[in-house]
Amino acid sequence: MRYLIRFAAAIGVAICGQLALAQEAQLVALSKALVLHASFDGSADAQVQQGDGKVYTTESLARKQWTPGIDRADVTIAKGAGVFGDCIRFADKSPKVICYKGEVLPKYQKTIDGTVCFWMRLDPDKDLKPGFCDPIQITEKAWNDAAMFVDFDKDLPRDFRLGVFSDLKFWNPENTPWEKWPIDKRPMVTVKQPGFSHEKWKHIAFSFQGINAPENQPARASLYLDGKLQGTLEGPMKFTWDPSKTAIMIGIEYIGDMDELMIFDKPLSQEQMQFIIQGKVKP
Repeated sequence: MRYLIRFAAAIGVAICGQLALAQEAQLVALSKALVLHASFDGSADAQVQQGDGKVYTTESLARKQWTPGIDRADVTIAKGAGVFGDCIRFADKSPKVICYKGEVLPKYQKTIDGTVCFWMRLDPDKDLKPGFCDPIQITEKAWNDAAMFVDFDKDLPRDFRLGVFSDLKFWNPENTPWEKWPIDKRPMVTVKQPGFSHEKWKHIAFSFQGINAPENQPARASLYLDGKLQGTLEGPMKFTWDPSKTAIMIGIEYIGDMDELMIFDKPLSQEQMQFIIQGKVKP
């Protein structure tokens, strides 16, 4: 019996060692896949970037003028208030937009694949002013033309949504007015009662895979809250992006806290998202 106990213990140690090695390999792979990481610790400039990871402020969504740094009195770095360290705080809405340059986005040859994730803390029904709010929007053109975003709907109680809009002429060739599109046909994932609050940070992630795949092969885009899948869009998707003109815009009409913005060059599994949520992925 004594030898059996020792043998079982040895097997257990070996299994634990293998699991630890497998986890370490996943963490290394995630670090290599990280193309942008803005921790907001002391600054909004990205600590990891493939290209210009500095933060900019533009005069409006038109983005005609890019001013280095945060040029908004209502946007500050809140010391020690983040999930890990500091966070960025939006105290009011403004026509000016906080941006990163799209050159840091995942490079692609055939398809566009990746994951965007970050944390938010707010009560959207109480904190946000009337109108739509996009905590993050990525596009060269406009919200409905080769764009990805998550937003809060304008109506109370506010739904939380993922929008992944192909080139306007691809998904809406007849240029049908938005209000006439059936809700179930819109390229969006909608979450009712998403559970945001002042008391607790919530992790948001959306992944995308197969955009611009040949021969109209289906692409996928999925929304996750706290690592749990909320819904998936599936179908042909086409994005025409010029990275030098594309912008990663954060805090559009947003009032609340945001932390740990990360962009990866591949879609992540739910297990990998748990590593991020636990703060295990390091630059």
